[in-house]
Amino acid sequence: MRRSLATASAVCLMAVTACEGSPSGSEDPPETAEEVAERGLVGIALLHRGYEGGDPEKDQVLVFHDPETGQPLHELDLPDGAVDPMAPDLPVHAQFSEDWRFFAYATDEPSAITVAALTGPGEDGAAAEEGGDAAPAYEPVESVGAAAGEVLSHPVVHGDRLWYVSTDEQAARPPQVMSVPLDAPGGAPEQEGTLVLGEQRRPSDWALTPDGALHVRDSVPTRRVPGAGGPVLVVRETGGSVVNASMNTGEGLWLTFNDAPVWGGGTAVLGPDPDSAQPAAGAYLVTVDGQSHTSARLLEDSGGPVVQYTPSPGRDALLLQTGQAWYRVDLEEGGVAGTEELFPRFHDASMDGYPLVVRWSQEAPEADPGASPSG
Repeated sequence: MRRSLATASAVCLMAVTACEGSPSGSEDPPETAEEVAERGLVGIALLHRGYEGGDPEKDQVLVFHDPETGQPLHELDLPDGAVDPMAPDLPVHAQFSEDWRFFAYATDEPSAITVAALTGPGEDGAAAEEGGDAAPAYEPVESVGAAAGEVLSHPVVHGDRLWYVSTDEQAARPPQVMSVPLDAPGGAPEQEGTLVLGEQRRPSDWALTPDGALHVRDSVPTRRVPGAGGPVLVVRETGGSVVNASMNTGEGLWLTFNDAPVWGGGTAVLGPDPDSAQPAAGAYLVTVDGQSHTSARLLEDSGGPVVQYTPSPGRDALLLQTGQAWYRVDLEEGGVAGTEELFPRFHDASMDGYPLVVRWSQEAPEADPGASPSG
């Protein structure tokens, strides 16, 4: 542990307000600290593995891009190797706190879940406080250590708690979903649920709803929901939210994105089956209303499948990426109100060749007192 979470919490707030926009190749002057403090960290937050052609293991950067132009606005370095540089479809949206102050990631040898705080470039954050040139970065501050024979993985930050999976390789029990307070991750964890083992003893996928309810996919029965003269939607729901959904059309199978946030309520976004030899273009926005559902086709003429997306906080718009570009789709009463191509997709040095979307941050959320470590 490099410093207590109490110290890191205070320092990271100063770091956010001191973060200056310094987009590579930009002709615009950098923003002042006061402007950044007023605007907060806003934009399309993308996690680049190998930023600007760098080492995908070491040059991992959280970049906030202007949602209209794609211009980089803020760049925050992550700890080396915090995210697997070669793994596709990682749910990185779940690893950052809502106010961006904390980032949780899994490490090996020894196995642990590490909490990093957004701090200034020095141990005491002095450079950030004084408006130094070095940008703020996420620095490790505390870890949840594994017991003998235990492996910790899949960290999720939700509200004031840190969730993760505990697998005991020496025991016959299935993996357990655990949680600890974010401000005291070294305390005794609470067991939240058990992951069902499927074929070849693969643990079930799991997710948290916006209200913090645990959804273990293979423990939830499916429900068939017909559409108005269209295909049947098959859903799994927890706490009033559709978490998993699938739909067969004449173009093939459409599925929810396992690496995307749960929309909440009866709505979900479906993309073409990634295992399809020729995946269809675009995506579907589906909404369950009682015993029926409606669906809206998105980006049917985009020329390729949607590979990732992020909704606006108010769920009144979507940003979607195909293999070629980013698009904005405005929504109104569950339907498409407008579609606009924004800018070409970005590149990084990961296996997929593009950065992972974290969140569309439109305004700086107020700090949650319950998530502020008090020491």
